[in-house]
Order: sequence, then structure tokens, then C-alpha cells
Amino acid sequence: MFRLRVSRLVAGEGSRNLVGAELKKLGVSKCVIVSGPRTGSTGYCREVFKSVEAEGIEVSLWKGVDREPDEAIFESCLEFVRNEEPDAIVGFGGGSVLDTAKIVNACYSLNRNLRFFLSPNSQLARFRVKPFLAIPTTFGTGSETTCASVIKVDGVKRGILHESMLPDTAILDWEIRAPERVSASAGMDAVMHAFEAYTCVERAGGFYTGSNEVTDTLALKALKLLSHLPFFVKKGEKSREVAVGSNMAGMAFGNAGVHFGHAASYAIASLTSRPHGECVAAIGQALLEWIERNVSKEKAENVKKALGMSIDEMRKAVGLPSLSEMGIGRDDVPELVRRTMEVKRLISMRPEIGEEDARWIFERALSF
Repeated sequence: MFRLRVSRLVAGEGSRNLVGAELKKLGVSKCVIVSGPRTGSTGYCREVFKSVEAEGIEVSLWKGVDREPDEAIFESCLEFVRNEEPDAIVGFGGGSVLDTAKIVNACYSLNRNLRFFLSPNSQLARFRVKPFLAIPTTFGTGSETTCASVIKVDGVKRGILHESMLPDTAILDWEIRAPERVSASAGMDAVMHAFEAYTCVERAGGFYTGSNEVTDTLALKALKLLSHLPFFVKKGEKSREVAVGSNMAGMAFGNAGVHFGHAASYAIASLTSRPHGECVAAIGQALLEWIERNVSKEKAENVKKALGMSIDEMRKAVGLPSLSEMGIGRDDVPELVRRTMEVKRLISMRPEIGEEDARWIFERALSF
């Protein structure tokens, strides 16, 4: 048995200018746009703002989300939203912005605090929340189509999952461009979303139900579209393919889940403070080789065929560093293994990876 959760999608060049019309359809009279310091100051954001104003909807902007949102940022955003009392929230930015906006919307709508959504009991209930529109400015996190939010709590990244955080509508506008390094990191995150969703264990029940026929189809098509990532990053070409591929990868992992690669990325980030996409990309090739040796040669071959190259060739093509280039050495492997295995929610999606397997994957990654 499996379920499929997806957001309504509006996609196309210039679709950012339809935000006001989409809010009007939902009967919204007042909204808050949540963004980051840089993204919220761009012409793209001003166009979104104007599209909302043009529909006679009162709108305000909060642009305080940084790359690694924590409780303090969450609380500041929530306070602003509560003071404004909007009918809806719009997230405009990368994954960190959308993740923050999603959990803020849930807490504001239900008059709850962040700790409530960290409680297992919160998963037992379904809630109605204010309308939420997500506009990604980077193509990789897939946050515009998932029920997940990642935020630092007590200095540790925590994944918060709840169906109330699924955006009502995702606006996918591939005219929006991010800096080259951001595009590379986000794009490799999307590659790993698709690869890990495709190779999750299948299981009934739980928030994520693992690999199935629908998510496998989405994941493989996503990888084929994301094979254009080097052209997008280096030449600004194939933006449609990368944007849609990222969105499809988000649909795949938002239902199937991800596993060791993302658990390992949190451990790597804790030692290097590198962006998430760089961390997960650095472990990708080694994980694929482990899957090929221990799980399914066929699935590993399908991943390589869809990408048209190895994951490590893709990483190099977009200019991201290897694990050793991040300053990680063999002496760091025991600590990486320990921290990775603590992320039980993700490890459970590939439960046969034990400490010895994790050590092999990290040591193999250090050879690239």
C-alpha cells in the first residue's frame, strides 16, 4: 500500500506574475511573503509583490530567512506573521525559505509552537491551515512539493514532517536564476533526491512508504531531465528541464523518502559547515556503488543510464568539491559514521546499512 501527496502545480516562464491571481482564487485578502535577505530584494520578488497588489490583496514582506534557519529565525518570522494576521503565506526563495515558511504557516494557523510539531503525537492528527503558495528560486530542494521542513533545533538539524505543510500551490518559474554555485548545489541535491527515492526500501505504513511504481517512474524521469544540469549551471541552458526534473524528484522523495545519503549529508555538514547539496553530492557515487554491490545492480544501472554519467562525473561537471576537498580525512570517518547512524528516521529507509557499511561508503567517497 502507498499514498501519493502532491501540490497543485503552475509552471512556466513568468508564472511568478500569476501569484496574485492564484491567491485571489483562494479568496485571500491579505498575505505575507516570506523570503531571504538577498532573494527578497531581487526584481523577481518585487514582481511577485506587485502581482499580489494588482489583485487588490494587501501584502507585506518578511525577508529574514538565512541559509541555515534556526529557532530564533523561526520565532522572528512567526511573530511578524502573527502581528500581520494574513489569510495566506507565500514562500519565495530556496529550500531554507520554503521550509521556514511552511512550518511558520502551520504554527500560525493552528496557534501552536515549533515543539508541538517535533512531537510524535502531532503526526496523529490532520489539520486545516491557511493557504500556502511556494515559489522556489533554486531548482533542487523540491520543498515546493513536500510536507517536510528542515530547521535547526538546539543546534541540530531536525526534519519536521506533517501533511498540513504540503503547499496548496507550487509556482515553478524557470526564468528565475540563482548564482552558479547555488544552482550546482541545489541541482545535485535534486539528483540525490531522485536516486535515493528510487532505492528506498518499499514498506507499508509510515509517513514515507518507500519505492513504488509511481515514485520510481517520477525518479527516473527526474534523473533524465537532471542530466542537463551541467548545461544549466555552466551555460544557463536547459532551465526548463532542470526545474521540472527537480520538481519531479521532490514528488518522488516526498512520498518514497530518502535514506543514507541525506543522513550522511547532515553529518558532513556538521563537520564542514558546507551547503547541504555539496555534502550530499560528495557521498553520492560511493552510495551508488554500495547499492550496486549489495541491493540491486539493475537499479544502479538504471540510475547511471538515466543520468548518462556517474554521479561523481556529474558532481565534477558542475564544479562541486569531493569529500577530501572539503577537508574531511580518514580520521573523521568514525565520527561521520556515528553521527550518520543517529539519523534513524532516514537510515530506516535503507536499514541494512550498518556501521561497517557506512564506514565503507565514507572511505570509498574519500577516494574520489
